[in-house]
Amino acid sequence: MQNRDVDEVLEIIWMQNESGNRDLCVVESEIKTQRLQNVLVEMQNAGLVKIEGANVLFTKEGEEKAGALIRRHRLAERLLADVLEAKDDAIEASACEFEHVISEEVTDAICTLLGHPKECPHGLKIPEGKCCKKAKEVIDSLVTTLDKAPVGENVTVAYILANNHSRLHKLMSFGISPGVKIKIHQKYPAYIIQVDETQIALEKEVVSGIYIRKN
Repeated sequence: MQNRDVDEVLEIIWMQNESGNRDLCVVESEIKTQRLQNVLVEMQNAGLVKIEGANVLFTKEGEEKAGALIRRHRLAERLLADVLEAKDDAIEASACEFEHVISEEVTDAICTLLGHPKECPHGLKIPEGKCCKKAKEVIDSLVTTLDKAPVGENVTVAYILANNHSRLHKLMSFGISPGVKIKIHQKYPAYIIQVDETQIALEKEVVSGIYIRKN
């Protein structure tokens, strides 16, 4: 089996499952459209899927492989849309390439940079990765928003939640990104954030979207 052929079929089955459809006939119809007729049988023999009656189901291994693939694809879509500001017609094609080549480490780095987004630009769920689970554990005990940090205390950016890509671009242009050490120079009458030797004025709404951990 060609890896990309397997990926395409895994993605088809995942998308059908998301819509509540496990019908073998529907999956086979989608596969035939993409000229991958022989791959499903080979995947069944390889232990990635199983056929039960009229349904096609993932094995544990197949579901993990498909989830990782979908995660890479949808995070790539977010990166392309939110950070690189790619045009809509270029996002899908580029994300299809990304999903086959980026490693787990790079995927987690992208996820952290984007603030562990839960949905792709089309509103579809992004499967969680190890970095998301770790972030949840850290948040419960160590992570808070920058606006709650004491004035003058050095902290490290954990991740950023930005409602739009222009805000994320703005913060990145100031050098504010995951792993960077910063501190609040003052809170009133305006928030002044210090990054290295540079002081930056930011709105409270922006500051409250920067999640930090104490050094």
